[in-house]
Amino acid sequence: MTCSAADHRRARWLLLALALLLPLAGCASTDTPAGAAPLPAVQVERLLNPTLSLELSQWLVGPVAAIASQEQEAAYLALRDDAAAEAFIEDFWAGLDPYPLRPDNPLRQTFEARAAEADRLYTEGGRAGSRTARGTIYVLYGEPSRTDYEIARDPRDPPVEVWFYEGDQPPGLDGERPGPLYRFIKRDRVTEFYTPLRGIDRARPVRPEDY
Repeated sequence: MTCSAADHRRARWLLLALALLLPLAGCASTDTPAGAAPLPAVQVERLLNPTLSLELSQWLVGPVAAIASQEQEAAYLALRDDAAAEAFIEDFWAGLDPYPLRPDNPLRQTFEARAAEADRLYTEGGRAGSRTARGTIYVLYGEPSRTDYEIARDPRDPPVEVWFYEGDQPPGLDGERPGPLYRFIKRDRVTEFYTPLRGIDRARPVRPEDY
């Protein structure tokens, strides 16, 4: 018996839902080996759909871009009216629902709760907190185990904020485990991902191989 790509995708999200729900029962998932998620950067311009209303035009910016496939990104950017965009979003979350016969969708609920908290904590420079670099990581992986600061490679730069994800972390909303740490730096009015070897990195996020 062979499994389709859709079957594999639904199985991955079922495992993720279990990882989200098991801690509520005092359990922890340890079956998946540790690894870092291949996160996209917060590329605002590339992910905007200017034909839609303000909120819908930015829907892909931030953590959604780490969850959506390239085909879904392209399909959303091709939409030309709000009604079609709203229907697309409903279908998007329904396709990730591991329990389609239940009235709730734990993945979407977790996403929206974390996004609201990220908006409260990290909004800056006119950008919603959930669509910033720190907000993207927060929504995908939750609160870090701990945070710290370090001196930037260039002494003219401000201190670097470092988030650590320690121990056996569960998969994030993108189906991957977080990297061991993420670095951020404030530049102008917005905090960006920071790569020590290159300084400010607006092209892609920090990944373990940069350390």
